[in-house]
Amino acid sequence: MRFSKLMFAFDGNPVSNKNEAKFHSISTNLVIFSYLNNRCTKSHLMNTQTTVKKIPFISLRTEPGFDEAVEARWQKALHNSQFIAGPATKELESKILDYTQANNFIPCANGTDAIQLALRAVGIGQGDSVLLPDFTFWATYEAIINVGATPIMVDVSSQDYQMDFDLFLEAVQKFKPKAAILVHLYGWCSSRLNEFRAYCSKEKIFLIEDGAQSIGSLFEGERIFQSAFLATTSFYPAKVLGAAGDAGGIFCQDKAIAEKCVQLGNHGRSSHYGHEYVGWNSRMDELQAHFLCESLEKLPERIKSRRESEKKYFDFISKNPNLPLEAKLEPSNIQGNGYLQVSIAKSSYKDLSAKLNLLGITTGNVYPSPMSAQKGAINPILVSKDHVTQQISKKVINLPLFPYMTDSEIDYVCDCLVNSSS
Repeated sequence: MRFSKLMFAFDGNPVSNKNEAKFHSISTNLVIFSYLNNRCTKSHLMNTQTTVKKIPFISLRTEPGFDEAVEARWQKALHNSQFIAGPATKELESKILDYTQANNFIPCANGTDAIQLALRAVGIGQGDSVLLPDFTFWATYEAIINVGATPIMVDVSSQDYQMDFDLFLEAVQKFKPKAAILVHLYGWCSSRLNEFRAYCSKEKIFLIEDGAQSIGSLFEGERIFQSAFLATTSFYPAKVLGAAGDAGGIFCQDKAIAEKCVQLGNHGRSSHYGHEYVGWNSRMDELQAHFLCESLEKLPERIKSRRESEKKYFDFISKNPNLPLEAKLEPSNIQGNGYLQVSIAKSSYKDLSAKLNLLGITTGNVYPSPMSAQKGAINPILVSKDHVTQQISKKVINLPLFPYMTDSEIDYVCDCLVNSSS
């Protein structure tokens, strides 16, 4: 019997627990996850009657037969010595384009590289200003710094926690940016996404959509990357579509930009020993591509499970106004992918998190600080009116949410919420 107990924080590091994950080397430079320890199948889990006492923030649960399918793929890759730019990468490109309905997909080494490649591909560099939301993960900010540009933080809307469109317009007038990065936080996106896209197209501002958390989400019934001029994603293991290590990708409409992304991520090559640009090595390896191909087949079922669990939380919390938190859902014109459960603590999230932790429940706080308040943000520039990010970051709390949560697990979390309010 097998059941994935591999748990991850949202900063790119595994949660510290010696019994939760094992790693083994399959070559001198390739390390993959061993998913074969202490796992049980979804079907076994559904029939378990054991009282739930500990609920992790995230658990990477998979379906019966998933491990065996991945193992078979990896064995074939090992046997054929196919590790870079092989058939699995091509297969993934085809399958993910079919799923997302995007025009072009470029796999790369990780989500941070994806943003940097996108910025470089449209010529962003020294002397350019780039807008980004103040409420995001550090990778969005550092990608701008790494290409030599100047980041300008814009506060978020209190309605959907995405970049505030009116403040965005104000920032454009003041700083004349060459590009903007719109982050689709929580697997949602701005309810005014079409306005962002139309305005940037009209004003010749390169709009890059950081979709690290949003694959599988829908905006007004359409796949989130389908109409994006340029978008990026992360396949970090904790994501809705996660690899067995680091991996990322870029989606774009323009073929020339796609080709430049490919070149930049492969040492700027124009031929094997010809180099048109100064790029770097950001290729996705075949083992990650194989894993993602198998995961992509299961993605609709996993998203359905996540969304159902998220809805159960929302219904329970909404019907119990005396609880110490308020649950949030995405705006009505968006169908999220169930990446994160989002709630706002009525007092301090730290107090509520500590109480739940004593009851065996691990929670998240995505994210605990604005970009403009980070120590690494030198001379930060922020466009804000009410400092919404600062307020939200002190109160946002994320309850456990992952594929195939059982009713008993959700009920236990809900019971603990009741207990924590007494």
